[in-house]
Parts: sequence; C-alpha cells; structure tokens
Amino acid sequence: MKNKFIAGFLVVLSLLGVGYLLAMFLDRPMISPVSISSDNAMSPEVSSNQPAQAIGSSQSVATTSTVEIKNTILLDVPFIVQAPFGNWSNPIFQNACEEASIAMAMSWVKGVKTVSAFAARKQILDIADFEDANFGYNTDTNVYDVAKIFQRYFQYQAVAIKEGIVVDDIKQALQNGQLIIVPAFGQALNNPNYTTPGPVEHMLVVVGYDPVTHEFITNDPGTRKGGGYRYGEELFFNAIWSYPSGPASVSIPIGVRKKAMLVVTKQ
Repeated sequence: MKNKFIAGFLVVLSLLGVGYLLAMFLDRPMISPVSISSDNAMSPEVSSNQPAQAIGSSQSVATTSTVEIKNTILLDVPFIVQAPFGNWSNPIFQNACEEASIAMAMSWVKGVKTVSAFAARKQILDIADFEDANFGYNTDTNVYDVAKIFQRYFQYQAVAIKEGIVVDDIKQALQNGQLIIVPAFGQALNNPNYTTPGPVEHMLVVVGYDPVTHEFITNDPGTRKGGGYRYGEELFFNAIWSYPSGPASVSIPIGVRKKAMLVVTKQ
C-alpha cells in the first residue's frame, strides 16, 4: 500500500513539473531573427592601425555619365609645389598642400601664367600666417576653411562648396570653365612620387579631363612632378575625402568617405 502511494505521488509530481515547464514555454515572447542590411549595419570605424592597402574604397564611379565631354579640357593653371625649394622637412611646407592649391587657383584667377619659387614660397607663408591668426593653426585646413581664405584674405567671393558630389559634378564644372579644388585621402591616390606611404589629408587642384583615357588632369602640389599629373577617374573620385580641419592627428579613413569639392569661378 505504501509503495502504491509513493508511486502515485511521483506520477502527480512529474505531471505538475511537465505542466509548469509547458506553461513557462508558452508564456515566453517569440524572438524574430534580425536581418542586417546595409541600412542598419554598424558604420565602419576609423582606425589608425589599419594598413593603407586594406582600406575599403569610397563610392564607386557611376557606370553611366550624363556629362558628355568630347575633347580634352585643360585650364591654364600655373603649377606650384608645396615645398618650392624642396625643404619638405619644414612642417609648414610639409603640410602646405592647401596653401599651394589656393595660390594656384588665385594665380589662375588673376591670369598669372608662371609663379617663381620665391613668389610661391611667399604666398604659402602669407596664407599660413593668415590661418594662424584667424584659425589658430595652418595645418590641414578643410574645404570650408579654404573657402574662408578666398573670401577673407583674398576678398574673392566667386567660390562655392559642393557636398555629396559625383564624378559628373567635377566634369560639369570643368566643362563650365571652372577650377576645382578637392580634399583627398592622399594614400588612396597611389602616386609613386609621394614619400611612402603618402599623406593622409591632402588637397590638390583639378585642371582638366581627358575623355579618351578617362583621366582627371591635376596640379598636385604634393610632388615636384605634380604639374599636369593624371589620375584615372575612378581611383581619383574614390580618393576624394572631405577631411576635418585642424592640426589634430587624424586616423586613416575606413569605409565610405564624405565627398566635397570647392568650385572656383574666374571673374
């Protein structure tokens, strides 16, 4: 009799346990799987440890172009290297790509055909002095500060910043006879004349386009061989990067890079 009672008690206890577990399971909320798309994926981070060759490129060039350029465009812009006397160890000239780009653009605006090394050096130093007095630094000025230099130092207002650009925007501006200054991730330009691995923040002038070779023609102040230097349009566009302004150390950009350009119109 005692054994039957124990057996019955164990059966009841087992049924109660199963019922409790079943109730707990049915009471749990259903968890739906999360699909990760490009819209809700985590944004890539900036890392200074990432080697340049492993960096993902920015937006690719559109496969179709609405701007038709039949003949080569080449603006007559005098070339200025950012270290006019080759003193690349000087911090001012080592970081003077923005100042040299501005000096080239203003020389073009004024109709100047050639700029001597002495004149180039003076222009770069004068612009750097203006930056120090107005921004508190003269290193890696972005397109917004560069526009201020045109407007405040040179009193030249015919400049405009365009953000979120595509390749056709550059081509159209050139076709309109306008000069383009672009900020870039210098290492992505793969210029063999740069000191390895090349600059992180860089700025250069777009002076033309060749529709046969699909190359942008630039005056690149980062090398003494930069006059009329050509970059394939896809490589060049992918390197464009609207970097931040100021002397703070900036890490290598990873993933999509914000695009912008400064358009200079001759008046």
